[in-house]
Amino acid sequence: MQKKTFFLLLKISLSVALILWITEDIALDSVFTVMATSSTSLLIFAFSLFFVGYVITAFRWRILIRVQGGDAPIFFLVRSFMVALFFNNFLPSTVGGDVVRMYDSWRLGNSKSDAVTVVLVDRFLGVIVLLCFALLALIFDDAVAGEIPFIVAWVLVGLGGIALSTWLVVKIPASYAEAFCSERGRIVARIGGVLSKILRSFQAYRHARIEMLRAAALSVLLQINVVVCFTLLARSIGIEVPIESMFLIIPVAIFIMMLPISINAIGVRETVFVFLFSLYGIDNVQALAFAWTAFGLTLIQGILGGIVFALRKEHRVT
Repeated sequence: MQKKTFFLLLKISLSVALILWITEDIALDSVFTVMATSSTSLLIFAFSLFFVGYVITAFRWRILIRVQGGDAPIFFLVRSFMVALFFNNFLPSTVGGDVVRMYDSWRLGNSKSDAVTVVLVDRFLGVIVLLCFALLALIFDDAVAGEIPFIVAWVLVGLGGIALSTWLVVKIPASYAEAFCSERGRIVARIGGVLSKILRSFQAYRHARIEMLRAAALSVLLQINVVVCFTLLARSIGIEVPIESMFLIIPVAIFIMMLPISINAIGVRETVFVFLFSLYGIDNVQALAFAWTAFGLTLIQGILGGIVFALRKEHRVT
């Protein structure tokens, strides 16, 4: 059996196992009732914020492309992101969407290496801001802050670690990593080669401080939009968790769902939200209804992206 087939079967097995486990003691008819009686107006409002996120993402993406000396129409980038969501949702991997965005960056006239770089940096900015949101939310969330001794100190250490890691990625010459790993065996040398390519990607933006600050600001705005979107979704099904708690729950959940351990986070999504919402006294029925409603909206985004993909023309944009 090929490795790809083995890992695919493993992911499917994990998704099925998690779904069976998390729904074992939950009355599914009650879950569907909660979903059916949710507030339509709040759901529509929440769904509309996804499109706000597309635009914010497109502007951030264009900033990174311009640093490389290129440019891109915002509408083209929005459509590309929608197509990427289609591939993310209907392929057994989240990497497919990134490949689409890399391909579209190349279609704009960038080199292949620049196309890969711009998507890697875009992803990096999103993850860094996501982690910062989760750490800062720990301080302001009374339900969590009171349970962890010296919470402020731990958060400062975490933020300092993120800042140090970012600085190292930007400042350490790629040749250092490659030379260090090349002397420690074939596998480590291969890892060093990949690491050096990643470092070179990020260091292409080292001297574009203003542009990177703008891109980071858009990342903050994007994550705020995401949290507000999911807060509205939660309110639509009667979940009344404080907004500061949602700034902890959503980033943590998104980060976990990004891990490639299941098929499109199926099973992981349900388990994570049931566990996190239980910390705030939300029953499993509402938490599962939230997870499946969120998944439903995600699938709708994917379908819309598929329509865009079917209608678009494949050629290099000039």
